[in-house]
Amino acid sequence: MFADDGSLYMRGLFGLNLCQISATGAYSGADAKAYDAFAKDLRKFTDPSRSKFSKTSLRFYSAYPKAGAPFTPEKYLKASYVVRSTDCDMYNVLFQGRVPSMMESCYPQRDARAFYVNIRMSVHPGDELAVHVFVEKAKAMFVCLRGKEPVLTAVGHYEASPICQEEIKCASLRLPIILKFCSEGTKPAPCEDYDFSKV
Repeated sequence: MFADDGSLYMRGLFGLNLCQISATGAYSGADAKAYDAFAKDLRKFTDPSRSKFSKTSLRFYSAYPKAGAPFTPEKYLKASYVVRSTDCDMYNVLFQGRVPSMMESCYPQRDARAFYVNIRMSVHPGDELAVHVFVEKAKAMFVCLRGKEPVLTAVGHYEASPICQEEIKCASLRLPIILKFCSEGTKPAPCEDYDFSKV
């Protein structure tokens, strides 16, 4: 999508991670050998040279530009969300497209322009999620916990600005450190991806 000045601020990317699901409902990625076996026929229909993803880094964030500044939330809020039957499919996997409206009920910001969604575990209708909301200007990061389990993370943008690597890393790679803040209130030391000094 393009802003009023004609600059590109959002593009749709969908990364499919081939997963295995354990008996407890936790997801884990398949190794390269299993992925190659699964994808060999699919590759006949695509042009790998057009891929936005790095050939050397399989991380989803590598398809996005760096902002050059850390995600620096100015507000920290807590909310609660009870999963509805319309939020997930018959396998108890959240519908990715429902996440922005789910998060809108936890942080009443309207008209999301872009969303990064990381569904980490299965949920069931009736599950209560503790939602931790970190707000920086016109964007918010959501960390949704069922007990101590992080079942969902998301980053929403509410103005015409691009989602960048730093935010995606906060909602994925850097999540264990941010979970410590959510559970214990211990602020992590600032780094190139985040700075929690204002909350």
